Amino acid sequence: MDSVLWYVVPLGVAAALSVFPILAVVLLLLSPNPIPASVGYLAGWSGGVLVLVTLFSLGARLIPPSTTERMPSWAHAVEIAIGVLLVVGGVWRTAADRRRPEPASAPSWTKALDNVGPRRAFAFGLAMNVRPKNLAIALAAGLAIGSASLSIVGSSLTVLIFTAVAVSTVAALVLAYVFGSHSIRPRLERFSDWLVANSSLVLSLSVVLIGALLIIIGTVNLL
Repeated sequence: MDSVLWYVVPLGVAAALSVFPILAVVLLLLSPNPIPASVGYLAGWSGGVLVLVTLFSLGARLIPPSTTERMPSWAHAVEIAIGVLLVVGGVWRTAADRRRPEPASAPSWTKALDNVGPRRAFAFGLAMNVRPKNLAIALAAGLAIGSASLSIVGSSLTVLIFTAVAVSTVAALVLAYVFGSHSIRPRLERFSDWLVANSSLVLSLSVVLIGALLIIIGTVNLL
């Protein structure tokens, strides 16, 4: 299991640094109903990550298993292909943003978070998982877990570790607000303003870095 964790933990960190899930929870924490909405969002975001990785890992287990815990060569080839697509997409997005004359504005979905309840926040957290970048990360992690010859317990534990790492930033922000709302709120407001102003650039850079990470992981393990 240790060898598989070397693949999935960096992918979990990449998911944890995704700008839109972080921006969403910050806006919810600044809304009129911060704790119920943010807890509902965290539950939806966590549940979506868990379900996706579980499904992808189960799908990978349907392919004849390897004789060791190491991933087979086809899984690394898929990692490299996903990484290349992410890098190309990130570079293209950065170039498109530079050609755009008007300044970056907040994503349209941020306006829908001004006053939501826990149920809608839960649904929104689930929906956040179907974005292309998060699907690519979940697919790569699921391939790593499902294609290795792990026991059911080992696979389940690895899925839980990936999920915990992937949702750690959102969970940390929610817990920080719960235990220190008065002191953290001004910082969240400044952080929200910065994220809104730079969300496009941060998203493009994170996509490129995640793609490069997948290419490096796949290439090193194919050699």
